[in-house]
Amino acid sequence: MFSIIIPLYNKAPYIQRAIGSILNQEFEDYEIIVINDGSADGSEELVAEKYGSTIRLYHQENSGVSVARNRGIQEAKHPWIVFLDADDFWHPLYLTFVEKTISENPDVGIIGTHYDSNKLSLNPELKYYVLKNYFKRAIRNTYFFTSATVVKKEFFEYKPSFDPQLKLGEDIDVWLRASLFFGDGIYIQNTLVYYSQDDVERATSKTYKLEETLIPKLFKENYYHQSIDKSTCSQDTFIAFRDKWVLFNLYPIVHDEKINMFLSQISNKYFLVKGFYYFPALFANATFRSFFRNYMKFCFRYIYK
Repeated sequence: MFSIIIPLYNKAPYIQRAIGSILNQEFEDYEIIVINDGSADGSEELVAEKYGSTIRLYHQENSGVSVARNRGIQEAKHPWIVFLDADDFWHPLYLTFVEKTISENPDVGIIGTHYDSNKLSLNPELKYYVLKNYFKRAIRNTYFFTSATVVKKEFFEYKPSFDPQLKLGEDIDVWLRASLFFGDGIYIQNTLVYYSQDDVERATSKTYKLEETLIPKLFKENYYHQSIDKSTCSQDTFIAFRDKWVLFNLYPIVHDEKINMFLSQISNKYFLVKGFYYFPALFANATFRSFFRNYMKFCFRYIYK
């Protein structure tokens, strides 16, 4: 039922924990696909020696996580694609709860699960809800995180997979396009995924240029039209989502001079947030940045809701 894809790049201290959490699943109808992305720390030898034919191990030159995930999708044999990063791990009931959610909602195409970096759920009862009007509620939280997301393989058979040109937001790009393709997804409230913050080399700790992020891609005219299928989200609703999401996520790269190109395309009705971006010197202060994020949350929760 599930094809589980793990990109592997220099994660020797963590990979056994990740694979072990799969082998410890209550639900057993799955395959494990590990894509070794040019590891240089012996990760691939460790996996091959310890797990052998239990997994399907493929090798490629270091090409990035998107290429690795896309290779895994190409090799997948099952109708549901499940992602797990090599330094994260799952609760033993993760696949059981996902399978039950699918059986109760056969038309769903994308499922997210709550995750945490401290502890997993002790609640043995499945709890979930439909993400109704997804693009009206996903401004501050897109709900989907790579190690806690399951997508029907049908999406990847009809639409582009992970974009190798993106170094930040390549996963969110897929979640947004899959939500336009399938319609509103489902969110499992149980904390079933452990999100590791042990590895200081995680992508979220790095700095990227504006063109390496999802933001420019969202402003392409064909983004909505090439993605929309079963979703009832209108183009106006998507554009409103895009504008607010970009405003909420643009501030870490505010030093980039190219941001004015995108600010000019965002509606002026969001002036209470948009206006701050024309004063970049203010963002040099870390205290102000913290204030600004809380200020944006207030604006999008109570003023621009």
